[in-house]
Amino acid sequence: MRFVLLAALISGPNAFAWNSHQDILDRILLEPEAGLRSYLSIRIPVPCQEEERKELVSLGARIFFTASKVPLLSKKPCGSGKPETLSVAELIGAGVVDEPDLGMDQDLPDEADPRGDRKWMGGKTGPTSQGFRHMVFPGIEWGSPIRTLQIPFSAVGAAFERIETLREVSNAYLKGGNFFFGIRTLLWREHLIQDLLQPFHSTQVPEIRMLPWKDLFSGFVARSSHAIANYHYAYEGLALAMVKSPDERGVQECFKGAAARAYAGASEHLKLGRSKAAPVGSALFSIFGDYLKSKSVNLPEGVGQIDYYELLNARSESLEAEELKLTDASERSAIARNEQVLEGVKTLRSETCSLMHELTSVFWGDLDQALQGMSSSSKTGK
Repeated sequence: MRFVLLAALISGPNAFAWNSHQDILDRILLEPEAGLRSYLSIRIPVPCQEEERKELVSLGARIFFTASKVPLLSKKPCGSGKPETLSVAELIGAGVVDEPDLGMDQDLPDEADPRGDRKWMGGKTGPTSQGFRHMVFPGIEWGSPIRTLQIPFSAVGAAFERIETLREVSNAYLKGGNFFFGIRTLLWREHLIQDLLQPFHSTQVPEIRMLPWKDLFSGFVARSSHAIANYHYAYEGLALAMVKSPDERGVQECFKGAAARAYAGASEHLKLGRSKAAPVGSALFSIFGDYLKSKSVNLPEGVGQIDYYELLNARSESLEAEELKLTDASERSAIARNEQVLEGVKTLRSETCSLMHELTSVFWGDLDQALQGMSSSSKTGK
């Protein structure tokens, strides 16, 4: 089997990132640390619709993104009365952080991808074509070739460069007093930084048992892409359920007491996310086994959905397949492995908790550095 065929693993739907960055920020803003930051209550002017669209088009032309895919936040056409304002906290809570997943990085011209990373990371068109800006695969480590298996063997992905570009853009806006676009582009940058902490965004195959080896000589490429996408998507679902879980067994404690920490660089975040790939991958396989390799399961398309909340809150030492709420009865018994499932959930909770704590610390560090100097003059945009 030629390893080059495994390149299809990257070309599949593997650019999910965290399922909802906004839910993560909403959780962060609920914690006591948010109340210590007075700049969150400062109100800033919102450009009218025509001005907002004009600026998005201009910025998109300069740093290569599809401005038409970025929604307008302004509710008022120009000349329609008193200008709108938003508090910094309201802008952070307006869904801006998820805008990089809405299509702005898709279907870009070749100039946006000078190294040709999209060849290996989702292609040039469609939803997966944004992956090259949201992921970095740093290259195979020859000391651990199985654990770090990837195609190509060398590093691919433009997330590092994109994070730096958005830092420069955000700083320029803030220095010029344009807090609306300064904070907005800062949140785009935070999105990509958070993406690097997602283990599937730094390691193509977090657990070698996820590959459908029984199909090695029959449809292995397509089946591998299908399986990895399912495990990737299942982790996203579990992580989101943990963030939103209302009870004490969620990960809300992972957002508490996260001291602001200066951004140490994208490569450090990638290393942390990559270090979690093995334990996260192993835990996922402990929970789901071969179930997510099944042709009858396609989580990205909503086929074979899982009750993630039921999994996270399972307490019994005798977890039954029926409790998992899986739609395919023939597969349910294959993943009801009782203590193995519970131990896998425990590991996932712990590993995800440490990732959430890290991204919370960096989020506050970045905001403090960028916005603590905001004065009352910001209320009027002066």
